[in-house]
Amino acid sequence: MAATVQFTITGGKVVPEIEMPVSATILELKKKIESVLNLKAERQTLRYDNEEVNNDRTVAYYYFKKNVATLVLHFKLLSGKPKFNILVKSNREEFNVKVKETTLVAELKKKIEKHSYSINYLDFYHLSTKMDDDDLPLSAYYVSEGSKIDVKHKFHPYY
Repeated sequence: MAATVQFTITGGKVVPEIEMPVSATILELKKKIESVLNLKAERQTLRYDNEEVNNDRTVAYYYFKKNVATLVLHFKLLSGKPKFNILVKSNREEFNVKVKETTLVAELKKKIEKHSYSINYLDFYHLSTKMDDDDLPLSAYYVSEGSKIDVKHKFHPYY
């Protein structure tokens, strides 16, 4: 029997669904989250019913009702707010952009616009989630070192 755990990401836009066996530890669950979000396990804090879950406990310990639960993920920002590269990829090119986790989506779009893109006709995605809130920091979309931003032309129903 497997426990299906659906994460609600506090302040975040990406909401992955991850299935883990009840025998898995919370640390193993965090490592699975790391593989999906590229967010190191040691930077993560998970909460269930407003209480932090312990890395050494198993999924079964928390007795998730009907083997489904919503966990809230908090993560620590990188200390010193360092810049790092992310990959921006479109159907015609790819290039690196230096950002911080605290860089706003609007600021990222301006950096991309410098590469001869008119951002008015483009949508931006990270982990298949549209980055549509310009006032949020990249961390709200779990953008971290090595992340890939997909640039797609907006759908125009009149063309």
